[in-house]
Amino acid sequence: MISNHIFLVKIWLIFCVPPTSEQAAELKAVKNQVEDLLTSVETKVEKLRGKVAFSAALTFNTEYVQAGPSELNLVFRNIITNVGNAYSSNTGFFTAPVKGVYFFRFTVADILSSRTMYTALYRNQQRIMLLGEYDMDHHISYLVGGVTLQLEAGDWVNLRLPGNQRLYNDESNHCIFSRFLLFTL
Repeated sequence: MISNHIFLVKIWLIFCVPPTSEQAAELKAVKNQVEDLLTSVETKVEKLRGKVAFSAALTFNTEYVQAGPSELNLVFRNIITNVGNAYSSNTGFFTAPVKGVYFFRFTVADILSSRTMYTALYRNQQRIMLLGEYDMDHHISYLVGGVTLQLEAGDWVNLRLPGNQRLYNDESNHCIFSRFLLFTL
């Protein structure tokens, strides 16, 4: 706090009293430091802009993921890639770090026996898509979806399993959620 007051006094002196050569040199050094810091921050931000991508599998082990009577937020815990750390394997939510256009893709699976599996993709609280697959051959069936979304920084996207539905995953990673940034806006 004291250093802020000293800085303000120095600024006041610069505008009220002509600076000495020593003060002018100090002011020039501070200006150069600020410009270097700004350049560094701009460079780091530019490097981050196009580097946002993730892929995650649903589980590490062979198991069914079952929703109760209400929707279940799907948390893909087995991180394959998470450049930019925008996907949380704790919550299952992808949070857009920058305004841009993103592509999302998911594959889910179940062993269907005269039943249907569904999966829904949400942006914030809005359901963007609900896909379903019916099969009756007692083999693994796959449901694949993809969508391109324009997101604001801070928007989130996640997958949900509708009530009374289930998915199957094992070490082969049948259930995967992926996303990458196409371009910033």
